[in-house]
Amino acid sequence: MLAVWLCLASIPAFATTQEIFRGEAREKGVLVYTELHEVTKDDAGTPLEAKTTYASPEGKTLGVLHSNFRHSFHLPEHVFEDTRTGVRYGIRRTGSKIEMFNQDPGELEETKEIKPGDESERLQVGCQGFNYYLFGKIDQIKEKKLVPVLFLIPGELSTYKFELEYVRENPDKTVDFAVKIENWFLRLFAPKLEFRYDRKIHRIVWYKGLSNIKNAKGKLMDVIIEYKY
Repeated sequence: MLAVWLCLASIPAFATTQEIFRGEAREKGVLVYTELHEVTKDDAGTPLEAKTTYASPEGKTLGVLHSNFRHSFHLPEHVFEDTRTGVRYGIRRTGSKIEMFNQDPGELEETKEIKPGDESERLQVGCQGFNYYLFGKIDQIKEKKLVPVLFLIPGELSTYKFELEYVRENPDKTVDFAVKIENWFLRLFAPKLEFRYDRKIHRIVWYKGLSNIKNAKGKLMDVIIEYKY
C-alpha cells in the first residue's frame, strides 16, 4: 500500500507481544512480491513498532520498512530501505517537527519539513497509517462520507491532497473505502486507491492501487494485495 523507514526507540520494559501477518501482491493476476509484517504491541494490544520485509516470488529481499507508532498511528516515523538500489527514505520527528527525508546512494540526504500549521484541517497520513487509524473510527467516517487527507510521499519529498471516501459496508462486516486525489481534473489522470477493512479483526484485508515496491524498470506497479492474518 502507499509506502516507509528507521527511527526506532528501544522497546520499553513491560510485556510486549508480536503479531505476524502476510500480504501477497499481484499485478494482472501474477504474484510480483510478498510482504511479511512483524508488529510489536504492548500488553494492551497497542502497536508500538513494525518491521515489513518485501520479497520477490523467489524469496529474494527487495526492501525493508521499519515503522514506529509511538507518536502517531496515522503518521508514524518510518524508514524504507530498498536493498536492490540502496535508496533510503522516510519520516522522522524531532519534538513537534515532522520531516520527510530521501537519500540516494552516494548522495547527500534531502529533507523537507512539514510545519505544524501545514494543512492542519486535514488528516496527515503516511506509511501504513490507514491500517491503524481506522480502528474505532469507522462509524465517524461513515457519517462524514469524506475525510480530507494530506498524504506524505517521502520518496518524492511531496505531499498530495486526497479524500478518504466511505463506499459501503458489506454483509460480512467488511467496509470498502476509496482514496482519491481531491482535484477533479487531476483525478482523471491519477490512480485511485481502494481498500477493504474488516471490522471483526480491525485490519485492512484487501488493497488495490499503486505498490510500495518498484519493478525491474524502476516503475511502481498497479497491484492487488490480499492480507492473511
